[in-house]
Amino acid sequence: MEKLTGLNKADVTEISKQIADAFYDYKYNDDDLGLVKYIKSRDDMFIYMNAITRAAYNSGLLYATSDKREGYLMLSGEGAGSVRFFDGIKMIMAEKKALGGFSNMKNFIKACFAEGSTIESRMRKAKRKFIRIEMLVVRQEFQGQGFMRKILEDVYKLADKENVPVILDTDDKDKAVRYEHLGMKLERIRNCGEKFHMYDLIREV
Repeated sequence: MEKLTGLNKADVTEISKQIADAFYDYKYNDDDLGLVKYIKSRDDMFIYMNAITRAAYNSGLLYATSDKREGYLMLSGEGAGSVRFFDGIKMIMAEKKALGGFSNMKNFIKACFAEGSTIESRMRKAKRKFIRIEMLVVRQEFQGQGFMRKILEDVYKLADKENVPVILDTDDKDKAVRYEHLGMKLERIRNCGEKFHMYDLIREV
């Protein structure tokens, strides 16, 4: 993987569109509606993903599989860094817009934290260091070609160098199964409402 640098505003916008389309067009399993339960339109998905992508890029947390950009990755944690404060504020405001206002955002956050805290919160409470995959997406035209495996293997190498686990959560059972197949362990399933679950996964050192 390679860290993305030297991009202009239009470059980041195009990457955000590719990421948003991949999320919006994803076919969920019968038990999960995932993110599209709360983000109803393609335009709103773009606003949401553009906020995350810009914050990741500005904070030095955005990666691509290669110069062909078959897939994208946002990392945080030990050896990776974190979202800068003002970029985080901008991200939250844009996410609020994408979700349809403060009330809807509050409901979304409440759902995400249903049945206890996230795996990140639990790791922090235990004072454990980690690398967190904040976002991982393979562009539609490159799916099924092994790029998800390649991205994860690169993350695992970084985690092994830092001697920390890798954590993530996802909103779809089929995605969780793929992550398990590629070396992660399902740590917990959180029931966050009707057809909305969060699957917490970890790859220990």
